Amino acid sequence: MAEQIFGNSFNPGHSDTAKMLHLIEKILIAWADAARRGGLALALGFVAVTGLAGYYAATHLKVNTDTSAMLDPSLPFQLRAAALRNAFPHTKTDIIVIARAKTLDEADAFVADLRAGVANEQTAFTSVFAPAQEPFFQQNGLLYLSEDALEDRLTQMSKASGLIETLIKSPTIGTLFTTLAGNDKLAERSDLGQNTLQQLYKELSVVVEASIEGEVRPFSWMGALDHEIGASDSHTRLLYATPVLDFTRLQPAKAGIEVLRKEIDALSQKYSGRVEAYVTGDPALRVEELEAVTTGIGMSMALSLILVSLLLLLCYRSAAMVVLTLTGLIITLVLTSAFAAAFMGELNLVSVAFTVLLIGLGLDFAIHLLLHVQERRDDGQDNAAALTGALHEVGPAMALAAPTTALAFLSFVPTKFDGIAQLGMISAAGVIIAFMVSVTFLPAALARLPAAKIKKRSGRIRAIFQSLSKVAGPVAFVTILIGIFALLLMPQVRFDADQMSLRNPNAPSVIGFNMLFDDAATVPYRLTRLVGSEAAARETSTEAAALPSVASTRSLPDFVPEDQDEKLELIDFAAGTLVFALAAEPASIEGPPATEGIAKLQARLKEAYTDGPGARLAALLSDLAAAGDPAAIERLEQNVFRYWPQLVDRLSAQMNADYIDVDSLPASLRERYLSADGIWRVDILPKQDLRDNNALNAFVDEVEKHFPDLTGGALQSKKAGEVISNAMLQATLIAFAVIAVFLWLLVRRILTVLLVLFPLLLAAILTAATGVLLDAPFNYANVIVLPLLIGIGVHSGIHLVMRHDQITAGEGVYGTSTPRAVLFAALTTVASFGSLMLSPHRGTASMGELLTIALAITLICTLVVLPAAFNYADKRLKSRLEAMANRRNS
Repeated sequence: MAEQIFGNSFNPGHSDTAKMLHLIEKILIAWADAARRGGLALALGFVAVTGLAGYYAATHLKVNTDTSAMLDPSLPFQLRAAALRNAFPHTKTDIIVIARAKTLDEADAFVADLRAGVANEQTAFTSVFAPAQEPFFQQNGLLYLSEDALEDRLTQMSKASGLIETLIKSPTIGTLFTTLAGNDKLAERSDLGQNTLQQLYKELSVVVEASIEGEVRPFSWMGALDHEIGASDSHTRLLYATPVLDFTRLQPAKAGIEVLRKEIDALSQKYSGRVEAYVTGDPALRVEELEAVTTGIGMSMALSLILVSLLLLLCYRSAAMVVLTLTGLIITLVLTSAFAAAFMGELNLVSVAFTVLLIGLGLDFAIHLLLHVQERRDDGQDNAAALTGALHEVGPAMALAAPTTALAFLSFVPTKFDGIAQLGMISAAGVIIAFMVSVTFLPAALARLPAAKIKKRSGRIRAIFQSLSKVAGPVAFVTILIGIFALLLMPQVRFDADQMSLRNPNAPSVIGFNMLFDDAATVPYRLTRLVGSEAAARETSTEAAALPSVASTRSLPDFVPEDQDEKLELIDFAAGTLVFALAAEPASIEGPPATEGIAKLQARLKEAYTDGPGARLAALLSDLAAAGDPAAIERLEQNVFRYWPQLVDRLSAQMNADYIDVDSLPASLRERYLSADGIWRVDILPKQDLRDNNALNAFVDEVEKHFPDLTGGALQSKKAGEVISNAMLQATLIAFAVIAVFLWLLVRRILTVLLVLFPLLLAAILTAATGVLLDAPFNYANVIVLPLLIGIGVHSGIHLVMRHDQITAGEGVYGTSTPRAVLFAALTTVASFGSLMLSPHRGTASMGELLTIALAITLICTLVVLPAAFNYADKRLKSRLEAMANRRNS
């Protein structure tokens, strides 16, 4: 019984298994020998087919960077997300421009100019929406203030009506400074009042100093006349542009983004760089994400190629073998890309990483075969004999590893995570292609190699492995012990579904995106509910706004101001003085000379103030007068009155505010919250910053209890994380089960199956635990580490187990070249992608980091723990057999 289960000292004791492995060996040797005889013709045929496949892949294979497309579209939250996109396409396609300036006047003017420029680009954009620049909001903006804030604003403007009227008639610094000097003498008895005067002095000090120094620094009239606006040194305005989408391009919205960037560059010169503008929104984020991924990729690939070549040269000690290996790898990658183009058509951000998997596994097959071939060539064997001998040693293991690894990848197909399912299908095909290339192309190419000179092996690498065997037991024990403790961290393993965590934090689109969190009204992470009527929208808003985690709601009825009758009455009362002032004849009075106004205000301020804004302005005016520079004075006048016409126009519009209801809201706003087919959109905004995962979960959980039919970015992020975490767990369990069953059916030995799976399971646990300790959660980029670990772990484990079965008792697996092949296969994978850690794209960098960690752990588990298990199992089996023999003898 023991012999049937465990085998005879790991030699193929089961006759059916031995026959099957012997048959596989014979078929492989015959196949490879036929390929070798095909020689140059067959090799050139491979190259020709690869060329055609490469052209097909280049012209047919696309990449979809939409992370939501990587999940099963039939999932309930995916269906609701699709309904949101269909009803309100702009939520996915809008490009957002964030303009930030030190003064509100500049931010407003910049966005107004940009809006005008974008509106003229009708071939690039279908619509443009700049809320603060919409005539409707410019006219009725005061109605959106609270009643107390509106009264304060109107009181300030009414007090300034005399100054406004005077400056309309004579917009010069001579008139301004003379009027201010007169008002200052009156102090609190002046119409302006001391608070407004001090705010004006503070703003003028900055402008006068800049003008003396030859700089452009426009005066902020809105900041000077409104204390709340003047208290902030950073003001933001938004513009939403809906681009014309060109689906023949990898990035359909890129043409619109390029137009916006050109417009912004031109305006930046006009505004002397004083306004910062960031282009963000989903289309811009995707464009810059691809740019980040490809940044430095040439240098990274060149470095990887050099490192891989050096490692292969160290492995083979033959340049010809290095060239053969790399050529076979290129053929594998190209043919697999053609397969993906033919059967998938479009890759996602996860499946695009199939090259990472295949570089590791493609090199595996070649290294295991060619290393054994090269060792035999170094011993003096010709190519045919070396190939036959190598296939005798590693052929059955290769033939067993290929379908086993492919089945492991196919285990990801049944999951709801379409991204990893697609990666599984492509990688499974790629593994079979890599195997076929290794046993077909490589033998054909080998035929052209001249006979090798007999070389004496140094034995250094084998000596290292033999030394390792002496400590394998203690190291394996410690590793297993750590693995047991690592199980305690498994509940903390998580998937970070926030795609922003992948992106380059220094990319303009990401900087702009993060700026949206500064205003509670523009936070991008929110929940959305779609309802069928205005009454349902109002009911949802009322109920949601009462929840502790909700800051506010946004729906079309929310844009109807409250207490309109009282507010309109306040505006009508203030309009009496302001309308009269605004009706003054523009530039109808010449006013005093600038130098006279400067002298009057400087003298008054010097007399009245010893510190504060007044004293500072007095000193600056003294410097200006002393310099006697007409250009500085002219520059000051331009700076002061640059945005004066805009203020007059805004005040005139605000005095015409009118009653608002849902039907009178502008079409540009209505279409964002009410679809053409009558679907009402209600946005629910959070109090907490949802970039914190705990805050995100709490917000979604609370609101979802009241509204189970939610959608929106916050829900998408939480649900995607849950689905992907479950999918990865499901796929891993399926993979282990499939591998176990498949290996059992082939070898019919439980211990062989356990020996292959044990180090793989241990490596997976240790890798996940390391991610928890380093606060490096799985994400859309580095999630491929798990299937790669399974692939390489199964591949390496089968080679070591099968090689152990072949060797004579007492020699030990460390005495063969298989551990060396396993080592170099893993090292070449690390060398290929270790440089990704330097990428500015955080997702790509995390893939390189976690991949390096995973492969290091896999190497320890495969090259230390597994051989230690061999020794333990050998000793245990030997003692059992001896006990059985003793019982028979007795």
